Amino acid sequence: MSKPKEYSAMTKDRLMLYTFIALLAITIVSAALWSQVTPTNLMTGTTSLNLGLTVIICALISVGVAVGIDVLFYKLVSDSPLNLMSAAVYGLIVTLSYSLGLPSMNTEVGLPVDAPGAFVYVGLISLVGMVLFKKVLPHKLNPAAAAKFLVLLPLFNSIFIAVDHLKTGWLGVPALAGPLGGGIAPVGDNGMASFASYLQGCFANPAVATPPDVPYIMIFEKFHGWVGGASSIAVIIAGIALFAVAHRFIKWRITLAYFVTVALMSVILSVAYADTDMTYRLIFSIFIGSSIFMGFFMATDPATTPLTYTGQLIFGVGLGVLTILIQTYMNFFGGSILALLIMNLTVSKLDQIGKLTPRQEKKEPKLPKAKQFAAEKVKEYACIKCGACMRVCCHALSPILIKQAYDKQDFDALAKLHADYCTGCGHCTFICPARIDLRKSVLTAKGMMRQQ
Repeated sequence: MSKPKEYSAMTKDRLMLYTFIALLAITIVSAALWSQVTPTNLMTGTTSLNLGLTVIICALISVGVAVGIDVLFYKLVSDSPLNLMSAAVYGLIVTLSYSLGLPSMNTEVGLPVDAPGAFVYVGLISLVGMVLFKKVLPHKLNPAAAAKFLVLLPLFNSIFIAVDHLKTGWLGVPALAGPLGGGIAPVGDNGMASFASYLQGCFANPAVATPPDVPYIMIFEKFHGWVGGASSIAVIIAGIALFAVAHRFIKWRITLAYFVTVALMSVILSVAYADTDMTYRLIFSIFIGSSIFMGFFMATDPATTPLTYTGQLIFGVGLGVLTILIQTYMNFFGGSILALLIMNLTVSKLDQIGKLTPRQEKKEPKLPKAKQFAAEKVKEYACIKCGACMRVCCHALSPILIKQAYDKQDFDALAKLHADYCTGCGHCTFICPARIDLRKSVLTAKGMMRQQ
């Protein structure tokens, strides 16, 4: 047997397993919560499949399609690795970022929000995302967000600029670009002062005659919208638990910057529009499903977000600003999806901001506990862009950026990144969850520079 090698305990497969467990917990909570409801279409009077069962079937479809596509590419494409756990994580995110439920205010909708139409769309989004954004064009755009946007683009007028969000009716659907309040809408009210009524009508349990107050609905149990946002408190608990377990590899700074920015933007707009009660705009902006779930589990996707801490903070701030602007002035309440895709396009630039200043003197970092792996069990994957290697380098180098420059034979970039400072400590290879031999690449790049 080959001599065992020592690495940090975290591998890509383990990181994906932890993420899958967190997402599965949210899925179970949402399914249990929504099992109380069997949607009834107000226009036709027909009932649909129980909402909790719909969630479970959607999850099975999305995960099944994602894993199936991953296996198919592994069998047919020579350089396509088998990433079953990563595919399963993607599949759950597709279901958890899909809108289900039939709120009482909903009279016009272009997106199937119940069974069986929802099954078709969940499967289609899973298929498009796996093929196009995880296999053909990986690491460019968040695959779940990009696939959902692409699949729903033909329904632009009824989804992205929702018909129900542009009309006022007996529930007084509000426009966010105006004063909001918590009062009950009087007859003939234009909806600007009845935001609480709207939130209760849209998100409260339809089987309950007297809905609870708005904070309870938005934080504990919503019965419409993104599956992953059914219980904001469940998302927060699962997200923080994941951050605690894998804080070196999960980009929690994006989440923090995003929610702080959303809160500040909400307060600014509340003051600007003279809301009668600014708490409703704040609660809506933070705890709507497309915000709370996206902020924890999509905005932190390592492959499509910045490497550096500074870049991550800028990414989170930009995401928060764009989300609020899109929600407010486009009436696209799921505007975080579009905001995320826009910010994905800035990642290559943000990766250049906030890099540590390389130094020739050696400074030993604190490393996680080592674990032995049999050499034949060590699997190498493509970089997941966690940035961990940049935080453990003795000389504050950027090993993954050096490797990328070396692969391109870009000697100017290697010089700017000071690849010649490397003394071969191997900490970058030790910490890498993808098990890339960064030490070898950096030392080889250093040797090539000397020859030049």
